[in-house]
Amino acid sequence: MKSIIYCIILFSLIHCSVDLRQVPPPSPNGNLNRPLSNLPLVIGKFEILSADRGVYTDAWRMAFKGHLTSSGLFSTVATELDSKLISDFYTIDVEMKTLYNDKYNWWFTFPAVYPFTGIWPIQYRIAEYSVDFKYKLYKNKTLIKEEEISKTGKADEFLYGFYKVRNFQRMIEETNLEAVNTCIKNLSESL
Repeated sequence: MKSIIYCIILFSLIHCSVDLRQVPPPSPNGNLNRPLSNLPLVIGKFEILSADRGVYTDAWRMAFKGHLTSSGLFSTVATELDSKLISDFYTIDVEMKTLYNDKYNWWFTFPAVYPFTGIWPIQYRIAEYSVDFKYKLYKNKTLIKEEEISKTGKADEFLYGFYKVRNFQRMIEETNLEAVNTCIKNLSESL
């Protein structure tokens, strides 16, 4: 009897939360032989307005640099550039804000809490994620373009929604990738 009580307590404490730190996957290299602009691009300020931004910001900066490099828009993409050596260059400043909400349909899910903790399969979880991607493009410290891109994604899980988070993390990754691809497309139109 004690083992059953311990199992119930253990399963009631286990809850897999969704990791929101999903950077977009790398993209295949585009046309790197003939860039759209001969000027280099410097990724200036890159801020994520989130409580857990820490190392996540550096990962995003490198992923964004990889996408810009593979797009073939600029001759070089750098995170730092000495303005004394090069007089003409582009700079992009990025500010990103994310919002994640998930909820459960408790009419289906309540037996998973009690009395069938850990064994009731129907745990209907619904998640929504939105990313606001605001960027400013400068040429030699003169503002050329300023834009805000908003993308949203939705996902749900019907069976074992407490524990299965892969579907939600994939949705976050794809939504972030959509925002980056839209940003790159809009940058190519403004050059």
